[in-house]
Amino acid sequence: MRTALSEWDWSAVLTLVVTATGISQLDLASLTGFSQPHVSRLMKGTAKCFDIRAINRMVDGLGAPRSFAGLAPIAAIDGVTVALNPSEKVDPMHRRVLLTTSFALPIAAVLGTDVQSSVVTQGHARKIRSLLPELYSLDDQAGGTPVSDVTQWCLREVDALLQNAEYSEAVGQDLQLAYGELAEMAGWLDFDAGRVSSAQHYFGEALRAAQLADDLNLEVLVLASMIMLARHRGRPREAVQLAQLAQRRARGWGSPRLMSLLAAREATAWAQAGDASAAQSAMARALHTFEPNRSDVDPVWLSFYTAAELTAQQASVSTYLERPAQAATQLRRVVQSLEPHYTRNHALYTARLALAHLADGDDRQACRTLVPALREFTSIRSGRAAAHLCECLAALRHSRTTESRDLIEQATALDLVDTA
Repeated sequence: MRTALSEWDWSAVLTLVVTATGISQLDLASLTGFSQPHVSRLMKGTAKCFDIRAINRMVDGLGAPRSFAGLAPIAAIDGVTVALNPSEKVDPMHRRVLLTTSFALPIAAVLGTDVQSSVVTQGHARKIRSLLPELYSLDDQAGGTPVSDVTQWCLREVDALLQNAEYSEAVGQDLQLAYGELAEMAGWLDFDAGRVSSAQHYFGEALRAAQLADDLNLEVLVLASMIMLARHRGRPREAVQLAQLAQRRARGWGSPRLMSLLAAREATAWAQAGDASAAQSAMARALHTFEPNRSDVDPVWLSFYTAAELTAQQASVSTYLERPAQAATQLRRVVQSLEPHYTRNHALYTARLALAHLADGDDRQACRTLVPALREFTSIRSGRAAAHLCECLAALRHSRTTESRDLIEQATALDLVDTA
């Protein structure tokens, strides 16, 4: 049972429990909070469970020691879950400890205590990679800063494995992928937090790992992120070239939604460069290619690219082409249609909507847009969102309207003026 728990082999775990106790699948479902059909699939090995929250539920429901599965003991996290509820009052340092505990321990259980003598199997390497969706989810909710430290810790540990552990050629490829995916994530988190030089370093590491692992999916992901970085650095022509390279690398295997994203980012880069015709042509390709329903052929990291996100790309084009009224209309649709768990993006696009109203000369509407969202900015740690909020507040300080004075007072009371 210890071995099965440490390897997250839920088929073996549940089978051992049934064999030892005679408990039914229905009783197992009641204990763990899963449905009986899902318990049946887990026992048969036709379903997998790598979601940290689901694993916590499984282990706690069975009454097994959390440490056997490489999880933090309940006492270690003081009974507080790692779900980043926007209304949750958690000290930022404590929040970082919670995240580190929840994600570092499962990886530590895989790595072992002595990296020098570790023997890594393909299952271990893939288990490390399976934690990435959880990091993506936390990034969507809270922005880059809270999960940056734990991502970099994991990256260092995987790098130590690559250099010192024993593994086969196939496992080595999976470890390179794990390293590259973590490096890309670290780069994205630093980009979101405003640490441009560090982001550039991590993207370079990720691109090297993608090439060593000969993995086009990772390579295209890194290129897609580098487009954003090049635009942020004021290098739109470079962003265009990166977008076109990514599309060439994805040709023949990229899903429609992936090709749509890359075309949309090319369009935004052309708009930043001031080429309206090229921007409109690339955006037309993005709109034509986009598939609203997620597909099994879409890479996991593409889950954020919804119809709302495509509209946000259109708004970026409108903003760069100095069409603020059009950008405001598009961003209003984005803010209204974003899925609830995209907390960071909701705050980001709300601030951008306010900026569009300001560019259109409507200070009052900018204030009315920002006021309901101010508390969102207290629960996220995103350099991009904070920078947009800072720009809004700085512009509104010169406004003489009652709405702007009220907004500044509320932002000050929430400590957002210093944060921004």
